[in-house]
Amino acid sequence: MRKLFIALLIAFVFGACQTKKEVAVDVVVKDKTYEGAGFYLSKMDTVLQLNAEGKGSVILTVDEPQYAVFQYKWKNVPVYLEPGKNLSVTWDMTPSGLMVSFDGEGGVKNNFINGNELDIPKMGDFGLPEDEFLAKLDQYMEDNYKALESKGFDKTFVEKEKYRIRYDVNGIMWQYARSGNPSDEFYNKMKSMMEEQEWLLQLSGYTNYMQGVIEVLSNRGVDLVNTPDEEIVMNELNYVLQNIKDPKIKEYLVGSFAIDYIDREGISKADGVKKIFEETVTDPLIKQTFAKIYEEGTSITKGNKAPDFKYLDINGKEVKLSDLKGNLVYIDIWATWCGPCREEIPHLQKLEEAFKGTKVRFVSISTDKDKAKWEETVKGEKLGGIQLHTGGDEAFTSAFRVKGIPHFILIDPEGRILEANMSRPSESKTVEYLSMYAEPEE
Repeated sequence: MRKLFIALLIAFVFGACQTKKEVAVDVVVKDKTYEGAGFYLSKMDTVLQLNAEGKGSVILTVDEPQYAVFQYKWKNVPVYLEPGKNLSVTWDMTPSGLMVSFDGEGGVKNNFINGNELDIPKMGDFGLPEDEFLAKLDQYMEDNYKALESKGFDKTFVEKEKYRIRYDVNGIMWQYARSGNPSDEFYNKMKSMMEEQEWLLQLSGYTNYMQGVIEVLSNRGVDLVNTPDEEIVMNELNYVLQNIKDPKIKEYLVGSFAIDYIDREGISKADGVKKIFEETVTDPLIKQTFAKIYEEGTSITKGNKAPDFKYLDINGKEVKLSDLKGNLVYIDIWATWCGPCREEIPHLQKLEEAFKGTKVRFVSISTDKDKAKWEETVKGEKLGGIQLHTGGDEAFTSAFRVKGIPHFILIDPEGRILEANMSRPSESKTVEYLSMYAEPEE
């Protein structure tokens, strides 16, 4: 489950008349090419531009001790900032590095947060029986608390860090619940940790936990494969409205679920989502984020002309979407390394067989960086349909706001969008939907 980071922000202002306490941060990045490094706090954000040597400095306004997120390229780490305590950050992005270290007055705590002394659940824990799984989480908590308390840190940091540890460790609970059939006691334990303190929004572990648990609780007993996405997100939003009392946390969660849904699905089936968002959210910056995503979503609304593509097929022939006009076009965006993509192939082949002799065209677009691997797979496994490779051109996938694969799209015979996020071949409703529009070959 991919989640959007909604920053509850105000403009970051550099000024000579400084009435708030500050933290000076020096950053050194070791990388081949340099981009901006971002700091995201609960009341401000800024992007620090690095010089040709990968160095930069910034003054952050910090009223009270708080957590923030430091992001560089695809990686982000938590940082703890305290008024008047300066911080130096070294971020090694070289292949042998991929690590962050801290120095200065705030260095010790941040090295602890991002070091190896704290332990979090492993993938193998998913296979444990429920009682052993819960006992394992308790053991992680106990060990981590002991490591924290042994450092002699101040009371404020220890209390806050225990919350961060708590949600980082227990963040796996909603995933465990989704993968099995846990007891009522398990669900009750998840609910018991849904605390509502506004400062907890500083913690990514907390926001991920709240969103994940709400997804599970609001859709308990729902067939997630065959239930429309708009029904699922409405369940989540209504759960927030009925159960979350703190207005800021409610706004965050409504905004997160609404923006994530529209970012994935577009706006064609978003009237209910939009209504709840507009009735609940007053924060101007969350509203601004929603408006931007909503406007972008209009481009892939049902009935709009689909953006064209121009890719080479497995034989090196150029193929454009517009070449397929007059046919219903079912598009599969995939990659050879993607397990869920590969799982859909047998189902896709059944669809291809079922719609032989009709004006339905099946187009598979590979996003593989390793083109040779794609060619080997297509030829070796004798994959059918029209097999295309993007060649690194992401214009089509970006236009459809593809955030993950496999991703399926349905285009009508006139080149208009029928479904920007079509059901998978493995879903029974797919064959039914295609049958509604399929016409026989002349």
